[in-house]
Amino acid sequence: MTEKNKEKLFTQAEVDNIVKERLERERKRYNSDNDMVETLQKELVTVRAELQSLKADNEAKATALKAEQVNKTIIQELEKANGVNPTELARLFINNTSVDDTGSVVYTDDSGKSIPIGEHIKAWAYKSPWAIKAVQNPGSGQGGSVSSIGNSELRNAFGLK
Repeated sequence: MTEKNKEKLFTQAEVDNIVKERLERERKRYNSDNDMVETLQKELVTVRAELQSLKADNEAKATALKAEQVNKTIIQELEKANGVNPTELARLFINNTSVDDTGSVVYTDDSGKSIPIGEHIKAWAYKSPWAIKAVQNPGSGQGGSVSSIGNSELRNAFGLK
């Protein structure tokens, strides 16, 4: 026999065994890849749930921060206007006050018109002398002007009968 004819010949059983071993290796690799994909999918679901939770948490914090900003601004504006009890008077404005897209605190009236809360409180204070402290200017002489208001006016202001 020549060297060209010395090729190794395999029996059917040997070929079957070689194919079987190769298929086993490929199955293991495929199953490993499949397990990895399943693991990654589970991690993705977990990460998405955590992200949703963080988004909801951030939205809640942002809402609380805006509410705090609104309340603080109302009280500051009432203090500037010499409101009798700014913390209590703030309740009159809180439901119609919000933070607009520019970050400004605005009051929205029943018609839907929004104005800066400071402007609204100034106008309201002018119309509501019962809620404003009487302020005397130093050296202005005798007494100061003390606003006199009726009991019914106070009851109306606080929605009492």
